[in-house]
Amino acid sequence: MKKGFSDIFETDSVLKTLILCVLTIGSYLIYKLYRFSSQINQHTELKISKAFITTTIVLFAISLGSLIYGLANFHDLAILKSSIGIHMISSVFDVTWIVMVRNRINLIAGSKKGDKLWLNPFITSIFHVIYMQHKINQGLVKSAI
Repeated sequence: MKKGFSDIFETDSVLKTLILCVLTIGSYLIYKLYRFSSQINQHTELKISKAFITTTIVLFAISLGSLIYGLANFHDLAILKSSIGIHMISSVFDVTWIVMVRNRINLIAGSKKGDKLWLNPFITSIFHVIYMQHKINQGLVKSAI
């Protein structure tokens, strides 16, 4: 397995990632997770199942669609209440995917708790792909030196 980020990940703007995650109501988060997973799957033996990725994306799309539909019909709270289950299931899959990508990035970087490139689980749980992209950018700069 390769150690380090070169030839696996690409530099990208952290600010762009943040803005797109907010403007797309989280859809860009799913896109970035997909990109990171594809890069990991292409360049390492630390594969993330395509079936898991597809299931998570479908659940996210259904969850987002039901949320938008529920908000468009806000006068009928039963619609929002009926979609809570799919939101919970989708969230579990999303968080699991984030953890899987985080753990693989840590393994690729060869980083351990306290290292500069180590992805802190608490910060990752808050900033997700924004923080991951920041650490990837740091790793790419470090490998270029």
